[in-house]
Amino acid sequence: MHRFRCDELEGLKPGASVRLEKSENAHLFKTLRAAEGERCLLMDGRGNIGEAEVAAGRTLILRSRESAAPPEPPAVHLYIAPPRRQKMDQILKQCTELGVRRIVPVICERSVSLPDSDSINGRWTELMFEACKQSGNAFVPETCGSIRFPDAVNDSRKRCGACFFGAVSGCAEQEMPGTCRDIAWFIGPEGGFTEAEEKLMRVFGFRGLHFGNWVLRVETAAVCGTAILMDRFAGR
Repeated sequence: MHRFRCDELEGLKPGASVRLEKSENAHLFKTLRAAEGERCLLMDGRGNIGEAEVAAGRTLILRSRESAAPPEPPAVHLYIAPPRRQKMDQILKQCTELGVRRIVPVICERSVSLPDSDSINGRWTELMFEACKQSGNAFVPETCGSIRFPDAVNDSRKRCGACFFGAVSGCAEQEMPGTCRDIAWFIGPEGGFTEAEEKLMRVFGFRGLHFGNWVLRVETAAVCGTAILMDRFAGR
């Protein structure tokens, strides 16, 4: 079944009439030409999932609602110096599909793009929600306003049991933790972390992570690193 966004789903009970946002409503009735009796899935990005039925007069009636189980650990917190718009859009969608728990925009010395709060709460959320609808992920990643690099380091140390950053060297002899529920994954700007930034991370016990034979683009490193870390600490 097709999935649609419904921000008010949590407050609805079976039998209630459902009102979709304008673009979602147009997609259901104009693009898909939904007919009476057809069913669709609703989600609010906070774990609530519902099944609704098309009724007479192009209306939707909620038939059932349930809460999805919280994602199993590890929870990946992506701290990233955002690249320019198109590349960041790709990262947002693909990392949401992978199940990233939180995405934090970081201001580094070589940052090339700085999203404002309107972009983060608007366009970012829309892109991540589209990825949730496509993938079936019931939880839109958390976001916050841009924070400076030293503050991001401190924030990750408080929240996460292990912290990693994309590095091109110095990754050979590192002891890896056995299990971890929350993981920080730091991705620098297109010019890379500065020597001072990398030194600060190593001082606080961050582990450098390098995969493949070559220097990767920001969007490649963000997605591949997320997948590798989730698999490494999945406990399976």
